[in-house]
Amino acid sequence: MKEIKKVLMLITGSRQRQTREQLELIDFKLQQNMALDISKEKLLKFQAVKSFKFAEKDASPITSLSFDDYGQYLLTSSANDNMHLYHAVSCKFLNTVASKKYGCHTAKFTHAQSECIYSSTMKSFDIRHLNLETNQYLRYFTGHGALVSDIQMSPLNDTFLSASYDESVRLWDLRISKSQAIVPSLVPSCIAYDPSGLVFALGNPENCEIGLYNLTQLKSGPFLVIKVKQNFTRWNKLEFSNDGKYLLLGSSVGKQMILDAFDGSELFELVGTKPFPLREFMDSGSACFTPDGKYTLGTDYDGRIALWNHHGSISNRTLKPQGYIPAVPESCPRTIAFNPKYAMFVTADENVDFYVYEDS
Repeated sequence: MKEIKKVLMLITGSRQRQTREQLELIDFKLQQNMALDISKEKLLKFQAVKSFKFAEKDASPITSLSFDDYGQYLLTSSANDNMHLYHAVSCKFLNTVASKKYGCHTAKFTHAQSECIYSSTMKSFDIRHLNLETNQYLRYFTGHGALVSDIQMSPLNDTFLSASYDESVRLWDLRISKSQAIVPSLVPSCIAYDPSGLVFALGNPENCEIGLYNLTQLKSGPFLVIKVKQNFTRWNKLEFSNDGKYLLLGSSVGKQMILDAFDGSELFELVGTKPFPLREFMDSGSACFTPDGKYTLGTDYDGRIALWNHHGSISNRTLKPQGYIPAVPESCPRTIAFNPKYAMFVTADENVDFYVYEDS
């Protein structure tokens, strides 16, 4: 990451520029909050500390958010064929990585801080492995016959999953250009690894089914098929909690659902947020778990972030927010991701906004 760190030191004169004192203060707060014991009271003290807004000619909906394994960097992809790299700890913009020839979507860090994978949206449907320091491609992953809508990196090793509109989910190894396995799927499909990296979920919001697969026995099909109730449609994100207990069905329609990750039973429906209008660009969902798996955060079209406590609630309940975190006034956050290592989260639509815990 030496080159990226050099970029961090050299960038000056932009609208995102902060004083050294501001950066040091943010860094100190994040370092102090790494072991923060998450609670409702503390979550409601999170505040937006930095907002990045691009010039009108460069503004475009953000379609994915990805933190690296260490929580130090944030990578976003946008609908105008650009990826943007941020230093998450200092809440500072680092660099724009253009992919004008191939387009870009669902950009994700590999387990190396200096590398990412992302799907092409033009010319071909290859997945590209990029070195962010040198801006050179390391490998192309070929085989999909239609747009790749989601990529998920294994938490266990250097394999990853991709979901495509060609009605397949594929398993890949970073060292090999051809897929290691193909799983038939309906479209649109959502995918997620469980924390062990040994199981993944494959869901389709149109037929209201989610299959759980053992990665060592893919030919046997799903070992569990979960039926989602018919009136909950248009979910577009699956996420396991880090403790492996819960499975989140995220959406942008003003409600979310939490299932038991072991038997698939419905535990909670989360309501109390205003739905977002439909848009032509892909959406990665408007909710996420906190790192301890006890709380859910969800964005609201009214310009705020809702907080639900599902861990301390009785199951089979409809839960309303226990409070709201105000968003940046000029922003309408749609996508959200919690940093895996630091007490901070990020929201995005055309802006990218950083939130940290403020004990004041």
